[in-house]
Amino acid sequence: VGTSDFWSWINLSFINRSSNKFLHHIEMPNLLLAFDFDHTIIDDNSDTVVRDLLKEKPTRSHSSSGWTSYMQEIFTMLAAQGTTEHQIRKAVVDLQEVNGFSNLMEYLQNINAEVIIISDSNEYFIHHWLVGKGFVDKVKKVFSNPAKFVKGELKIEKYHVQDWCQNSTENLCKGYILENYINDRKCEGIVFDQVLYVGDGQNDYCPSTKLRETDVTFPRVGYALQKKLEQLLAVGEKTGILATICPWTTHDDILNFIRVKE
Repeated sequence: VGTSDFWSWINLSFINRSSNKFLHHIEMPNLLLAFDFDHTIIDDNSDTVVRDLLKEKPTRSHSSSGWTSYMQEIFTMLAAQGTTEHQIRKAVVDLQEVNGFSNLMEYLQNINAEVIIISDSNEYFIHHWLVGKGFVDKVKKVFSNPAKFVKGELKIEKYHVQDWCQNSTENLCKGYILENYINDRKCEGIVFDQVLYVGDGQNDYCPSTKLRETDVTFPRVGYALQKKLEQLLAVGEKTGILATICPWTTHDDILNFIRVKE
């Protein structure tokens, strides 16, 4: 299956399901949007941007003990060279959104949709970016690695330690988080008619497999998740995803998708 066949398959999937009942339940408040952060909400990687504040390039680009442990090494080096909390926070807050995110968030607020973020970045970066850009009150909950400044150094912890999901990193299984959140909200009397998942990376595959046929996953065009799905189809494998797959480039694509369903 070539690239053109992949897009034909995607379009056919969308057309076939557009006639089904999943399109008729877009009325909120029972719509949930779950976003990744790096290269999904922001058009960069917050970790590598902060790493670039180092005056001397680190000798390693990763750690055998995982990315979270590696970033702790980076934060320790930044503290040692005198980089302040203000400088780190400013580098993060200055990061630009992916085109169309502001318009999408405004629309989601108007229709009373629920928004969460599930990211392998960290709580400190995400919180201060949301505050700086005026989105903090528009996001119901953020799931990410805990982080806070202690005596001038940013300290990060793993969100959890898991060994049950081979499609996820040890410190963060997004599918597990998404399923638990949906179940928790159900216990609180909120049942989502539809879940839309927006991501770009390899670790966005797991939560995509947890979606129902009535849901939608949005893999960003040109990034790891979309490439993974294309490769699976190229060798005749199933994607393992029941949900409609709708590739996106800017958040205007997602906004237009939702508007069509009204």
